[in-house]
Amino acid sequence: MPATLALLCPQEDARHLGAILATSNRDLVVVTAADAAGLERAMAETGGVDRIVAFRTNSIVPAALLQRVPGPSYNFHPGPPGYPGRHPFAFALYDGAAQYGVTAHEMTERVDAGPIVGALSFPLPELPDADWLIDRTYTALIQLFVMLAPQLALTGTPLPRTGLAWDQSRRCTRKALDALRALPQDIGSEEMERRIRALRSVRHEGIHPHLTLHGRRFALEDNYTNGF
Repeated sequence: MPATLALLCPQEDARHLGAILATSNRDLVVVTAADAAGLERAMAETGGVDRIVAFRTNSIVPAALLQRVPGPSYNFHPGPPGYPGRHPFAFALYDGAAQYGVTAHEMTERVDAGPIVGALSFPLPELPDADWLIDRTYTALIQLFVMLAPQLALTGTPLPRTGLAWDQSRRCTRKALDALRALPQDIGSEEMERRIRALRSVRHEGIHPHLTLHGRRFALEDNYTNGF
């Protein structure tokens, strides 16, 4: 009986990723889901899957679903091991990182904490903007997926673990992001520009920085030039 792999990914990625896996194992059955609820339905309809692969998704796979898979499942994280968590690009830009990258790892109950099975890194230009980095990261995610596809498609064999480790001291949490977004009233111009560069993204409008004065919140607009 052919093995079944469940892809948890945006709809626009599903067909391409499935085709990449098919080049390595034409007998592999690939089912797709856009979120955790869809993944659970797909697993129920197929009677179970042999592997889950999450790619470019904000959905968290419940531990109960991971436990129903016979071997490790894998996630492609849009950030390097030094930036686990959500919106890692913003924290890397704020830190002025010279390198960035992407990570593939085993999924565990704790998000972005499982053993790492692959990573790619690339240098950053001076003062990159957020949307440039998001686009470059997507390209790197595809490259890493292509590299690991032959192993991912062989669902009976776990991927070899690397010697890389997560830096859990720099977890990109929602709380940390909210603190970065909230501009102090006495913020200096250099610090303000640093935060704006890290958080100004057309693709992620919900992370724009804001300033609260006299009980009113002022948010950065997309057409920002020299002020709010």
